Amino acid sequence: MTRRYEETHPWLTFTYEPPFEQVSLRVGEAYSTCQHLAGTPLQPAVAANLATVYLVKGAVATTAIEGNTLSEAEATAILRDRLTLPPSQRYLEREIRNVIDVLQAIDRVSLSGASWRLSPKWLADQNQAILRGLELPEHVRPGEYTTTHLLVGNYRSAPPEDVPYLVDRLCAWIDSRIEQGQASDVPDDMAFFNVTTTAILAHLYLVWIHPFGDGNGRTARALECAILATSGMVPWVSSNLLSDHYNRTRSRYYERLGAASARRDVRVFVSYAMDGFVDLLREQIATIQAMQRRVAWENFVYERFRSETDGEASKRRRALLLALPESPPTPRAKMPRLTSDLAVAYSTRSAKTLSHDVNRLIALGLVQGDARSGYRPRIEQMDAFLPAQRARQDGVR
Repeated sequence: MTRRYEETHPWLTFTYEPPFEQVSLRVGEAYSTCQHLAGTPLQPAVAANLATVYLVKGAVATTAIEGNTLSEAEATAILRDRLTLPPSQRYLEREIRNVIDVLQAIDRVSLSGASWRLSPKWLADQNQAILRGLELPEHVRPGEYTTTHLLVGNYRSAPPEDVPYLVDRLCAWIDSRIEQGQASDVPDDMAFFNVTTTAILAHLYLVWIHPFGDGNGRTARALECAILATSGMVPWVSSNLLSDHYNRTRSRYYERLGAASARRDVRVFVSYAMDGFVDLLREQIATIQAMQRRVAWENFVYERFRSETDGEASKRRRALLLALPESPPTPRAKMPRLTSDLAVAYSTRSAKTLSHDVNRLIALGLVQGDARSGYRPRIEQMDAFLPAQRARQDGVR
């Protein structure tokens, strides 16, 4: 029996021939970076903050692709119940909250260690949650397959009569790939290759099928996140990076989706996605290293001040030092205004007190600069194993 989609959507073949020569190096770097991230020690509060940052990034990215205009700062405030938008913008808030709820549920499953498999019901549940409480066209039923042809830009969805069959086939194919990657005789690096490409392919095929009346892109990106997060090979904070990549390169995202179907070659999209995944993993490593560096600096500062005996002055100087940004250098006159606590501490003291404090920090080797160029903390002392940083330190001693 020939199905209609075979004529209208011949690229829905549920096959993938890995182009190892094109993606193997990128997959190798992504694998080693994820291994490094998984083994990175962070204080619980720092780790929790990092998880929130990337949860928000993922939620903002996947909704922004669909037209949501809220910023990461606004989404963070919504997550913490510190922002309520006016009625005319309430739907933007609802979209963000819905996606955050879905991503947090995926996180809970990944943390529980419970086995996860893709099913039509799971997809329907995610779509229903993503569209919950939103004003929708009459033909859209959250969590239910569309019964009408959908046109997204120049792309027409798969024939509605074939959608149940295609979704069933997609779930079976993705689950078989997951099982193959989890076999005991599969090396870890190949298992990682399997899980990342499977996540990307699941996203691609679900978008191609477009089974629901609305929310297909968000559902597909949630599916991608779920496969990565529950794999045991990709840290939770990294499982949303692909959504961020697609949003940053939105025009190319749509171009690659179109090119993959036009050429009947999923490798076009897989290669594009892996490029972005590697780039954002590099960026994530740099962010985490900066956080670790800051924690190390704060610990170092507290240790140095243990031998200081002049009470309130030492506390004030320590607070001043920790408030100083690395760049640009801060003019002396602006130092008391770096935080509200500093403003209070210096409000009843003369300019001479500030000069004494700055000079003491310089004498301790914790600050460098002058009245003309401004002052900065010598936080590069934390970079003991970077030759360029060590050379710079040696030059200012």
